[in-house]
Amino acid sequence: MSKVSSKIQAKVRREAKNRCGYCLLPQEILMGKLEIEHLLPIAEGGTDAEENLWLACRDCNSYKSSKVYAFDEETEQKVKLFNPRTQDWHEHFKFNENQTKIIGKTACGRATVITLRMNEDQAVRARMLWVVAGWYPPKD
Repeated sequence: MSKVSSKIQAKVRREAKNRCGYCLLPQEILMGKLEIEHLLPIAEGGTDAEENLWLACRDCNSYKSSKVYAFDEETEQKVKLFNPRTQDWHEHFKFNENQTKIIGKTACGRATVITLRMNEDQAVRARMLWVVAGWYPPKD
């Protein structure tokens, strides 16, 4: 089991703007705590080094699990999942018109949306309320 120091955890939280690197869920509207996620999972040879860590909500983190690659149905290719530490979110994703669904713009984005189940009914319904309240999507 990995043990990341509280100092590194705090730094990762600041760098991630205290939101999930995948669905952009901000900590302030989440009942639980965002999790420190291993971009390259320990099971796949990843480490607790800061450059291998980012924030993820429980749903994104659990669906990602130890996955590093996924299948993009459009290109029919196996691609790497999105890396929120090294890739730009807006290059790979966008929101639909009412900002409740996350749309993959690239093979990496599409595969990540499907693998992490980013548009499950419950998530979309919650985003509807957050959009109305002005809490989501986060303003950069």
